[in-house]
Formats: sequence, C-alpha cells, structure tokens
Amino acid sequence: MRGTILLLFLSSLALCASTTAREFNPNGYQLPDGAISLQHHGDYIEPYFATKALLLAQEAGLDVRQPLQQWIQWLLPRQDKHGGFGRYCRKPGTDWKLCAAADADDSMLALWLQLLYTNAPDSGLPPEWQQSVRKARASLAGLRNRRLGVYHISGSNHVALLMDNIEVYSALIAIARAQERFGETDGARSTYAEAEKLNLSIKRVFWNKHAEWFRPSIQKSRSAFYPDVVAQVYPWLADLPMESDVQTRQAWDRWRSRFASEWLDKKVDPHPWGLVAMAALKFGDDASAACWLSRSEPLRYSTNWNVLEESAFQAVQAHLQDAVKSNPSACSEVTTAP
Repeated sequence: MRGTILLLFLSSLALCASTTAREFNPNGYQLPDGAISLQHHGDYIEPYFATKALLLAQEAGLDVRQPLQQWIQWLLPRQDKHGGFGRYCRKPGTDWKLCAAADADDSMLALWLQLLYTNAPDSGLPPEWQQSVRKARASLAGLRNRRLGVYHISGSNHVALLMDNIEVYSALIAIARAQERFGETDGARSTYAEAEKLNLSIKRVFWNKHAEWFRPSIQKSRSAFYPDVVAQVYPWLADLPMESDVQTRQAWDRWRSRFASEWLDKKVDPHPWGLVAMAALKFGDDASAACWLSRSEPLRYSTNWNVLEESAFQAVQAHLQDAVKSNPSACSEVTTAP
C-alpha cells in the first residue's frame, strides 16, 4: 500500500513536469532503469554527481521532476544499511554491481537528504523515504568532528574539506525550509540552529581572515586551481553568511580578474567547472557565463565532461537564451576586464 502511494506521488511529479517549458534533458546520461551515469552513455554510476546535477538544475529553475523520480526509485533500494551509497559499474548486458565506496560520504549523504526533503510533498516525507532519511541523517551526524564542529569525509577518512562542509550547510538550510513547509516548526528551528553552528565552524576552521581566502582543507597542500581556487566559489553558491564583502559582486570581480583565464582557457585544469559559471550568473555576470558556454560547448561528451557539467550547461543556456549566448564579444569582454 505504501509503495503504491509513493508511486502515485512520483507519477504526479512527472505529470506536472509537462507544464514547464524548460526541462532538464538527461538523454545519454539517464538509462531506462532510472540510473544516471557519470559520463555520456557510460556504465559507471557516481551517485554524488547525478544527485548534485539534479539539484543544480532544479535550483536553476529547470524542470527535473521526471528524471528525479526515476533516479530516486533507482537509488533508494541501493542505500546500504548504514545510510550511505557506493558507486556502481556494469558491463554491457549485465546488472549493476557495487564496485567502489563513495568518494565522500559527507557530501553524498547531505545531497541525498536535500534531494528528498526538497522534493517531498507539503504533507511531509513519504513513508518510503523516512527510513532512508533516518539512516542518512544518523550516518551524517556520525561524521561530525565534535571538537572542530565540521564534518569528515568518511568514517575512515578524518579529513575535513571546505567544499564538502559547504554542501552539508546548504543541505541543512534546504532541510529546514522543507520542515517549515511541512509545518514542523520545532524541527525547522533545530535544523536552522544546526546550520548556524556549522556556518560558524566553517569560518573558524577554514577562513583565513588576513588573506580573505578559504582554506580548502584542514590538511596543508600545494596550492592549485582545484581545489584551492574552485573552493572559493562554493560559499557564494550556498549564500554562506559572511561579515566582510566576500559575498558581493566586487568579490566575484576580483576572483574573475585573477582567475578567469585559468578557468576559461583551462590552462592549468582540463575540467570545464560549470559551477563557476553558475556563480557568475548568481552575481549577474552574464558575459562570463556566456563565454564559458561558448568555450565549453566543444567539450560536451568528452572525457572531461560529466553529468554535472551537462546540468550547468543546460542551466546557463536556459538563462542566457540564444541571443546572449551567441554574443561573440563575451569572451573578449571577460578576459580583458581589469
């Protein structure tokens, strides 16, 4: 009976999707069984990338309800007893098999919780999702370092990363908003408080006040475009509260003046980093987003392109429309900006 109710709920999401003009198109990534591969027509499932791609597209205003309900139906029964998710592989003509542990449990657990809470009906989490949520929340709580107040990558890797913790913070905010929508006032208040504690811990552990720069990890490492430079984008995307002008267009302009060439020309990193283009849109910098779109299009479906980049590409494309995205002066405007 409960399974029937959930199926009806998910089906209603799919029916509503037909009323939206702009839809996220996962063709070539989502298979008939609902699985979403990392790369185009691939046989490797990295749940983190698939889940983040759906969330990014949804937050950008694209309709993801059809692929989302299929993805949840595929992944939900593959959650392990501890609440986590591994990575899956298969050979042509065979079934999916667990082939690797998650790359980062903290991020994946947070994104899964965000996906379920954000897409639950106003009446609350469907019964079939409640057990999954309980396991995921318990597992995520177990990764929190009580002394530092931030989350470890996994139970076996006690390194804390800025980007992972920003994703946990963002998920907590989304969960609290969903709880408000469900009418769970006390639960929302508690989750908001949890998010604020993490916000303070993130800044205490990762923020270098003198340099006005986030450290990407609690471990010292050699500086590189990824993770150091890319990491600065994550607090912008999550609207992490800051006391300085870090969350302003001026801060983005400073980042662009220093790193736009490395990002757009891929001089030091071969990956497109569509998340940076999403930050550009957030600050109203359509020229940078348009330049990224034009330079990234030839890379679609290459070895350095994955479903998250595809999600960002479709989101930027939908925002800019054809007239803007084809602006031939966009890149010169960005790369010559002071």
